[in-house]
Amino acid sequence: MTDFLTYIHEMNVSYLHLAQNMLNADQQAAMFRLGIDKNMAETLMALTPVQIMKLAELNQLIMRLRFSDHESVARLVQDSRVDALQHIHTGILLTTDLLNKKDMEDCSSGYGDIICQAKA
Repeated sequence: MTDFLTYIHEMNVSYLHLAQNMLNADQQAAMFRLGIDKNMAETLMALTPVQIMKLAELNQLIMRLRFSDHESVARLVQDSRVDALQHIHTGILLTTDLLNKKDMEDCSSGYGDIICQAKA
C-alpha cells in the first residue's frame, strides 16, 4: 500500500507544479484545461513550495477525472472515421461538462435564477 501512497504523492506534486506553470504561462487557457475557476487559479498560483508539498502529501489524489460518466470515456476511445477531429470532440465534451457544472453551481448558490427555472 505504501507504494501507492508514494505514487499518489508524486502525482500530486507533479499536478500542482504543472498547474502553476500552466497558470503562469496563460491563465485563461490553463483554467479551461484544468477545469478550475478564477478563485482556484489564484489559490494555486499563490502556493509556496512548502504548501505544495503539504497538499501533495495527502493520501488522496487532489485531481479528478473531468468526465462525468463512463459513456463520455467510451465515446472518446472508440474508433473514429475522422481521427483528426478527435481532439475537437474531446474539447466539446469537456466544455459541455464544465458548463453543466457551472450551471449546477450557479443554481445551488442562487445565481442564474432564470437559467435554473428554465431547466426545471
